Amino acid sequence: MKRKVTKTLLFLATQLFVVLVGLELAVRLWGYSEHHIYDPIYQPFVGTAEIAYIHKPNLVNVRARGLAIINTDVLGLRSKTPGLPYLPKPEHEYRIALVGDSVTFGEGVPQTVDTYAQVLEDTLNHQQKDVHVRVFNFGASAYSVKEMAATLQYRMLEVKPDLVVMAIIPADFDLARTPSVDAAGYLVDQRIGSLNKLLPKDSPIRAMLRSLRLLYPLRDVIYAWSVNRPGFTGQSAHDLLPDSYLYVRRFNEIAQQQNVSSLVVLLPKQFDDLGDVKRQMHEDGIEVADLVSLGHEFTHEQFRASPFDIHPSVAVHRRTGEALAEYVLRHRLRADRF
Repeated sequence: MKRKVTKTLLFLATQLFVVLVGLELAVRLWGYSEHHIYDPIYQPFVGTAEIAYIHKPNLVNVRARGLAIINTDVLGLRSKTPGLPYLPKPEHEYRIALVGDSVTFGEGVPQTVDTYAQVLEDTLNHQQKDVHVRVFNFGASAYSVKEMAATLQYRMLEVKPDLVVMAIIPADFDLARTPSVDAAGYLVDQRIGSLNKLLPKDSPIRAMLRSLRLLYPLRDVIYAWSVNRPGFTGQSAHDLLPDSYLYVRRFNEIAQQQNVSSLVVLLPKQFDDLGDVKRQMHEDGIEVADLVSLGHEFTHEQFRASPFDIHPSVAVHRRTGEALAEYVLRHRLRADRF
């Protein structure tokens, strides 16, 4: 009897293994998980605990999230040229420092030249010759408005910007969305509390699990059922201004204290609304470039980076960069420079 039970269990285990291998191969052929796969491109930021991670400097043709192949400069910013040095600002250079989340970084955009930050720089340099414009992209995946304000205080001012920009979407007001980073350079999602207790963030088992494509659709299903978004806590149904709005004020106040022009950009979206946030920024006297409606120029399929990736596509990035360049040229560059 015991032998029969052992044989049955062995048969079931073999069948389960065959099924899991088959599912793993199916997911790989499907391509669903590929935009989640990336190299260990992150490192802790030592300047303040308010910034959990930044990109490693001097990366060359590494894989970032969203199928992007990236280089980083000496500051760890996404750049066309690896190891691009930070030099003292020339007399006729106008510097724009951008901070945002994965949209600003350019997840879903394989080539850096197509990110809206790079399109902004190229368009401004094409449309005017009074100054040379350089854009510094401090965007990083899953940054919230808290990390953005801290990035201005502890990183962006180092490049002596003429204009600092906070680029946001509704999800950026969720302070719980920002992961930590492990010793290797991978992000560890804080929202999976039970898994983090079972597997410490530097566990070698995590490295093995990252290579299994099957886990990513399973994780996304679990998120859809169990993770609450977007972090508008403590408000009534008639008051949707999030508590984390204070970091938008902080960003503006830091810029004012440093006598640097500041701008908040509302990035293109198709469904989300930031009406209450927009009204409050207007009351606070914060300058806003509202690009949300640009999202309505695209179909659902055109807006997405891929059928599996909700990040904006190359077409959306190009439209965003051109529209932002038009705004900066009209409202800021000439006013700040002359």
